[in-house]
Amino acid sequence: MKKTFLLTVLFFSFFLGNAQKLDKYIEKGKAFIDKPENIDTTRIYQLPARFCFAITSRAQMVGFFAYSDFNLNFVTEEIGLRIPAQATSYLGERVCKKVGFEVGYGSMSFGYGVEVGQKSAKYKRSLSLGMSNLKWGARISYNSLSNYIVSNMTIGKPGDIIYLDTIEQSDGLGKLRSLTLDGYYVFNSKRFGYTATNTINVVQKHTSGSFMLTGRFLWSDLDTKEDMGGLFESYGTIQFALGGGYSANIVFWNRNIVNNDDRTIRNLTWNITAMPVISFVNYMQTRAIVEHYDIEDNLISSELKTSDVWCYPSANLIASTALSLTWGRFYFTSQFQLNFFYFNSQGAMNKNKFSAPNLQYEGLTEDVISNVRVHGILYNWGLVGKLFYRF
Repeated sequence: MKKTFLLTVLFFSFFLGNAQKLDKYIEKGKAFIDKPENIDTTRIYQLPARFCFAITSRAQMVGFFAYSDFNLNFVTEEIGLRIPAQATSYLGERVCKKVGFEVGYGSMSFGYGVEVGQKSAKYKRSLSLGMSNLKWGARISYNSLSNYIVSNMTIGKPGDIIYLDTIEQSDGLGKLRSLTLDGYYVFNSKRFGYTATNTINVVQKHTSGSFMLTGRFLWSDLDTKEDMGGLFESYGTIQFALGGGYSANIVFWNRNIVNNDDRTIRNLTWNITAMPVISFVNYMQTRAIVEHYDIEDNLISSELKTSDVWCYPSANLIASTALSLTWGRFYFTSQFQLNFFYFNSQGAMNKNKFSAPNLQYEGLTEDVISNVRVHGILYNWGLVGKLFYRF
């Protein structure tokens, strides 16, 4: 009995001690969120942090398009035939429509959404996490999309003796995965509230803007899961981009708070942001099955061939626009974001490391496939609407 009593006392002592520590961490986190920014109050009003709830809707499209042009060579000691050819692969989705909710405190929030209507793809997963204040922000996003792949192969030109143009859809599902890490810094955060049109706690009183610095890391991979009749079974890209641009809040209507009552606020603000970036790290990898045949068209062997290319820097764009309406403790925002990133093997700094998959036949004096150039685009756009209420 004494042992049981002693263990019970020790358990509650441990529980209460850790509960007190947890309360301290919660208080520190709350103090961090509630901490006021160093702002010009004639330009920006920062509302006190409160719990909030929102109904959300979202439309989004993600896709990957890869294009290859090359030569098909049938060269022996007697003949020399070289034919221009192109191959494309595309994996994308219909417009993905979601509805959901968000709950949060201050600038921190958690949201959940479900797809409605016709499914945009066979399988899709999206996950994102972000933090921001008036000076800086960061967000990590992951997208996974499985759908049928559409491929096109064109050999020769219309009117030539040899001309072929085919379009086919894969029997199996291809898979597109992408991971994005974004960050930004606002130079004029004292007078410009970059988050005014996407969070509930900041109101821009007068039109203002700021130059911005941004960075992005992007990893993407497209696996076709099968031979699509094109050049490659899968593509992978890694890009790291730095750049900057300008963001502006245009205030159409503002009525300041009266008697410290946030229910008296009225505000209508439009934000437009454009940030060109340069991909200083621009890496591409292709993977393909190389097959070797004899003169009677019998398969001798096959192997997986990987090509690595470090491409020259390329220009890309990060852009967004948003419109927000604050009416007392109600807050509505509509945001549109556009992200597209190119990759291109042409002008690669180490072209010698880029090699094409070849159907190698006995008797041919040149590779069947040569002079390969690969380029394409990974795109992601979204339109979001949110209706908040601050308690």
